[in-house]
Amino acid sequence: MEKRAYFDLLEDCFPGMKPSIARCEKLGFPWASRTFLKEDLAHVGYLNYPMILDGKNYHVGALHAVCTKSSHRGQGLASTLIQEVLNWAKDQADFVVLFTEIPLFYERLSFRVIQEHRFALPLSYPKGSMALKELTVPEDNALFHRFFENRSPISNVLSVKDDGTIASFNTLFSTYPKFWSLHYSPALDAILSFEIKDKTLHLYDVIAKKLPPLEQILKHLPEPIHQIYFYFSPDFFTDAAVPEPFVFDKGHFMVHGDWPLTKPFMIPPLSRC
Repeated sequence: MEKRAYFDLLEDCFPGMKPSIARCEKLGFPWASRTFLKEDLAHVGYLNYPMILDGKNYHVGALHAVCTKSSHRGQGLASTLIQEVLNWAKDQADFVVLFTEIPLFYERLSFRVIQEHRFALPLSYPKGSMALKELTVPEDNALFHRFFENRSPISNVLSVKDDGTIASFNTLFSTYPKFWSLHYSPALDAILSFEIKDKTLHLYDVIAKKLPPLEQILKHLPEPIHQIYFYFSPDFFTDAAVPEPFVFDKGHFMVHGDWPLTKPFMIPPLSRC
């Protein structure tokens, strides 16, 4: 089936997906998903999803955009298609992952939930004085490209290698023409992905060729804080943060195959698919 022909199915199941794909392609990130279809009734997307885990590179596959046309649900179409993808992926990936709100469905297909953790650090810090620029389209398109093409891994425990293909979709899906949570620091030459809620800094990611120290990041805060939550393993920033079980945006992390990591981790929000 012609690629564009199934976009209507995706839009029917995930409203807003079709225009977001178009925005990302205009930005220079073509739809990179390998498509598995049952006619125009069911879809499973497969992404190459390379990871660094405990300093070692892994070939990983990620399932995403799994859906069935509303008129044909309950007939096992998606389950059959997922099995087809998993059989194909045996020679492609060390293991396969996905994020889902319905883990019981995937447990029947031999996936298992791996608990993620965010990392809490009590820390009082005053409002910063360093300048930040909120990223928008199209003014900051080149900036976005530059940083994701040359970024350092966010963690040696777990990092996802993404040239911006996944991050562009995640940051433009619901906040276009703003890049969700992205702020540029000229002083650090870095992009900071964060939100502040109730005097808590939710730090989602740091995109830079050379990661800045936490102290320098905090000098950019637009308001004072009393606590930080890291939504990634913060081994490059602090060893004082305490892991706590957490499910980000209702998306349970699931793995098919052997998961090699034993340390607490979280896959950063910009890298989830």
